[in-house]
Amino acid sequence: MPAPTFANGHLLVNRYRIQELLGIGETAEVYVADDQSLQRSVVVKVLLPRLAGHEDVRRAFRERIIKAATLSHTHLARVFDGGQESGSIFMICEYLGGGSLEDVLSSGRTLSVDDGARLGRDVGSALAYVHENGMVHGALSPSKLLLDEEGRVRVSDIALAGIGKEHRERVTLEDVRFLSPEQAIGDPANAHSDVYALALILYEAVTGITPFDGVTPEAVLRARINATLPMRPELGTLDMVLAQAAVSDPRQRLDAEQFASRLGAVVSDFAPLVIPPIGGEVPLLSQYRPSEPRNSVGFRPPSPDQITGANAVVSSLGRTGAPRHARPADEWVAPSSPVGRSRSVRNDFDDLEYARLPQSRRLVFFVAAVILLVVAIGGGIAWKVGLFTQDNSVPNFVGVNLSEYQNTSFTSSAPINSLRTTVKADGFVVAIKHAFSSSAKSGVIIAQTPAFNVGAKSGQVITVTVSDGVQTVRLPAHLIGETCRQAEPQLTRLHLVASCPASKLVSSATTPLGRIALVVNSAGKSITTALVHSTVVLERSSGPTTSTTTTTVPSSVTTTTIASQALVAVPNVVGMNETQVHAAMHTAGLYYTTTGPGAGTTPTWTKVVSETPVAGTMVKKLSLVTLHVQ
Repeated sequence: MPAPTFANGHLLVNRYRIQELLGIGETAEVYVADDQSLQRSVVVKVLLPRLAGHEDVRRAFRERIIKAATLSHTHLARVFDGGQESGSIFMICEYLGGGSLEDVLSSGRTLSVDDGARLGRDVGSALAYVHENGMVHGALSPSKLLLDEEGRVRVSDIALAGIGKEHRERVTLEDVRFLSPEQAIGDPANAHSDVYALALILYEAVTGITPFDGVTPEAVLRARINATLPMRPELGTLDMVLAQAAVSDPRQRLDAEQFASRLGAVVSDFAPLVIPPIGGEVPLLSQYRPSEPRNSVGFRPPSPDQITGANAVVSSLGRTGAPRHARPADEWVAPSSPVGRSRSVRNDFDDLEYARLPQSRRLVFFVAAVILLVVAIGGGIAWKVGLFTQDNSVPNFVGVNLSEYQNTSFTSSAPINSLRTTVKADGFVVAIKHAFSSSAKSGVIIAQTPAFNVGAKSGQVITVTVSDGVQTVRLPAHLIGETCRQAEPQLTRLHLVASCPASKLVSSATTPLGRIALVVNSAGKSITTALVHSTVVLERSSGPTTSTTTTTVPSSVTTTTIASQALVAVPNVVGMNETQVHAAMHTAGLYYTTTGPGAGTTPTWTKVVSETPVAGTMVKKLSLVTLHVQ
């Protein structure tokens, strides 16, 4: 391993005293340091030298530090500062001494359904806040979910996630463990990718297993493309919520705010999740040094004991791994016993000294054990061949209004509970999920799986989709007069598709040229509200209608029309950046719009590749020039 950039005791930028190197990850060296000014412990993350040599990585890192430092959320690890020393670029983060969720899962612990829902609600609310501020994590994993000293979860590495991935030399199983299907096929991460990763984390935290297995990164990624999340009984009421958050198509996936809201409905309180410490001191950010047994994803080779069927003798003291249920302390107290016999005694079957029983009683125990074993095997075979189940046809629920199942209770869950009771009488189990529909009113079932009249055995789960009705949103009142670049993020946050075609221009005496003058739907009708996921067309102003002056010459009866607007030459802006272009166009009295790979990027595009009309063309003042940028 290469030597660290900074030695213990080094005073970074005359303020942060390096105390210890915690680890070296794929992106940064991580140190714990003392803030000499504010007398507190902080974490210093230094960009790796091999990545710092790339200017695009350095620029992206600086920009993300600045943006992350403006974020403040209860479940988000804070970024305090950033800087550069001796060519090394670094950021200063909040110190969280409670370890990570990865540490908790590595100890063999799993979360209850309620605690899993609380974890998802807390993390989901932080992700929704990050997404609203225009950032995406893109590399969420249990090692990125840190715990403070009280056990509350914080999302970390918002500024580091995804930095320098194009310069990675190899991809490991750990790298792909929580990647979304769209990332698996090479698309960039988006806000819905974070939701997918969180769904997989919650699945693993509650069940203790990974949903998609594989022995290579490629196999793990292939397993999740166009695949649904496997059902597990341990998930309970989380099952359908996680399934909606882990849909393969990101367009059909819940967003972070919806995911957090639905997880919050699973639990009855609003208190944040508190994960008790594992025991002993937990090293900060120990995800940089992964520990057993979670050193791989998917396939884990069996132990020799598992292959041979032998049971290793394990002392009750110092037993590690999966948690076990402890007996009450009073069951372990040794009662008074004869001298010379000091073994602790419990009054249950575990403490019978089998070797000292009479031969006849040992035979009785042996025969009883054999009978129980035969009955269990016979029952399992009978259940497997279907002797305990009955074949029924799946009833038709599509088109049914849940109000038909309303019972005497006035709670909101009464219709669903009545439906489940009715279906249970036929030997089926019903699961409910919700979706908005433009054609069915709220409460009507619009789909079911399995389909109507399909043969199914008793106990089959029938999933029905209930309409939540049409969802409409009100458009922002201030869109008129804004640029398309300003309006599009606002409409995206409302789950609308913004379209700003260059051909859609309308004359307006009040709206400046190139600004939004009219908002219409796909049919061309002016709107103030729109259906969720529908397309909103933004029509830009082409300026006021050009006025003309008519002069009549009496002798020849000739009419001459003279335009009142002067003509100006289009300046040559090819190769200029945004600031230079703005100044040149302002001087010429012209408006401009951008197209190409750089249009709409944040924070800005860097160069003009071409312009239409070409430089030198005489056009009317206040005309619109189209720039192709990158």
